[in-house]
Amino acid sequence: MGIFSGKNKFVMNALRIKERGSKNTPSNFSDKAVNFMKGMPGYYPEMHETDATGKKVKHEIDPDEIQNITTVEGEGGRKMYGEILGEKEFVGEKDEGIYDALQKELDSGFAKKKGFTGTDVKEYEQFKLDQMEGDDVKQEKIEVEKEIKDDTLGKSITEIKEVERQENFFEGFENQFEIDGTRGENKRLQIPVTVSSGKIDFKDNNTMRWLNTEEGGKVVKGMSDMMGNIQEAVKNKLLKTMSDREKQLLRYGVGDINRRIDQELKGIMGIGPNDARGYGISTPLHKLLDLYTNDPDKLQKILGSLGLTQKAKTITEQQEVESSTPGTEGYETNWRQRKD
Repeated sequence: MGIFSGKNKFVMNALRIKERGSKNTPSNFSDKAVNFMKGMPGYYPEMHETDATGKKVKHEIDPDEIQNITTVEGEGGRKMYGEILGEKEFVGEKDEGIYDALQKELDSGFAKKKGFTGTDVKEYEQFKLDQMEGDDVKQEKIEVEKEIKDDTLGKSITEIKEVERQENFFEGFENQFEIDGTRGENKRLQIPVTVSSGKIDFKDNNTMRWLNTEEGGKVVKGMSDMMGNIQEAVKNKLLKTMSDREKQLLRYGVGDINRRIDQELKGIMGIGPNDARGYGISTPLHKLLDLYTNDPDKLQKILGSLGLTQKAKTITEQQEVESSTPGTEGYETNWRQRKD
């Protein structure tokens, strides 16, 4: 598209004439026409294989233009394949008034609304063509390839290095209260309590026996301290919603703020009647320990809604890091046009 105007008219594009078909003869021009065009200023055949005098010219392929790259591993190296997409070309029959119509779209501002910022009608023609699909549009694909050879692949070694990582959500809390924070499947805290249907069974003797040990006592104390922060946050939340009259009555001892906090917590933490009957989860503290152990993600959301979460700290620690030693130097070829 761009070199034909009308059904039988021919216009020479002096900036560039691309060849199609065989190496020296496009499919739509005769040998005589090609020889004539090779004398025109600005002519060069596709991929710059020869200049106007027929002398071979080396063509540098821009790697940024290569698409759909695939890699094939081989012994001692790799072979990479890709393709470069050329400009689209209109191969159907054009209306004689096509350029008048395109010029009207430029003059009216319609082209600008569609994203074209230039003023040249031929450039606008190509802009529209680039958005077209179908049998009337063809796009040249140039296949390219390169090789990467390795004499040796090197060796892998393991070293102890200092690395930075983000602190886990409960990590600081567990370190503060000396709780064994090892978590297994689904982030569940690995402590010796009885879990039934995904919840701690506080009616089970083994559970209560462990909670009364020194290790279990640390967990209970930590949960109690966390619950104090949660209750204070809920209290402040309730006070913000109370009228001045309600606050005044509370100061006079009318009303039970602690009962309202407890009710609010049961709603926030999702404590239902079956929890108490089936698992002995009858207080927010029981539920807190259950969530902390079995569903830390839900607990994190609850704490976040109450403004009790903090940005995770960056921790520097020593870890085993696997790295590779370089092999002997190989070589890498430049991208070249693929030839079957």
